[in-house]
Amino acid sequence: MLTENDVIAILSKYLESNNYRIISALSTGERGIDLIAENTEHCLFIEAKGETSSKGYTARYGTPFTNNQIKSHVSRALLAAMMVLNNAKGSPKIIAGIALPDNAGHRSVVDKIRLPLNTLGIKLFWVSSSGVTE
Repeated sequence: MLTENDVIAILSKYLESNNYRIISALSTGERGIDLIAENTEHCLFIEAKGETSSKGYTARYGTPFTNNQIKSHVSRALLAAMMVLNNAKGSPKIIAGIALPDNAGHRSVVDKIRLPLNTLGIKLFWVSSSGVTE
């Protein structure tokens, strides 16, 4: 089970291997956009979500999130991405993205909003322990 911190770590390595420089990578307890990375063309602002709690002391730690929790997390990630787009004021250099665990629950939610995601230009990263798919 990937925590949000795991998703950020795996995605950071993936982006670095694709010529991005990591500007900022936050942990679960920190506020702000989870991952900011840039290359010569773009600056990515990515909100990440995990598939279980990052806090070892909680009852949810190591237990998959429910469908309602997944919907809530995806909703919050989308809100963060839309706020990035709003603040970018149309700059082609700024790209908003979300990073989600590559599992059936998250894919099911995203499948229901794929067209608006594409229309808004929000980049989607599917993260698993074996890598990242865009």
